[in-house]
Amino acid sequence: MFRSRQEVLEDEWLIVRNSGEIPEIAFHSTYYYLTEDPDGPKLQLDREEIQYLQEAATARYQEIILRDLCYENRKLTVYRGVQRAIFNWHRSVAFCERQNTACHNLRNTTKEAFLLLLRKALRANNKVPVTPGASDHSQSVAFVFNCSSHDLTLFARELGITGEQLPEKLHLFCNS
Repeated sequence: MFRSRQEVLEDEWLIVRNSGEIPEIAFHSTYYYLTEDPDGPKLQLDREEIQYLQEAATARYQEIILRDLCYENRKLTVYRGVQRAIFNWHRSVAFCERQNTACHNLRNTTKEAFLLLLRKALRANNKVPVTPGASDHSQSVAFVFNCSSHDLTLFARELGITGEQLPEKLHLFCNS
């Protein structure tokens, strides 16, 4: 059965876009399959087609970063907290640098999500005490901010968030 070039690219875009925790690996696997794999279509991808696949990887990175910056997700089993968001943020920036693509939209979206997380966590902290050893981890602000205050501050700075925008006692939420 013959599939058009566009159909093949769309199928591979979906694979990258819906990949797991490391979209860059899916991107490179797809690129290899499309261009070099003996069982693949052996396409010569133009710049727009490569960018199409890069955007799928970047969108997936954004999705997993936002998942772990969403305060409401702390109750879900897939939630990993701010530490994982920071880790994936660094992966995504490195991917964009290696691919020579801008990550301004990713930075802005991540910044807004992080600021929203801070507001919600502070609001919740006024209702529920910060208890790192609490039996209901999904309610603990310390569970959300499962990183050091140093890492959190560096992350905020990388996103363009000033010290004045951060809560004064944010370090109390963090592990160390």
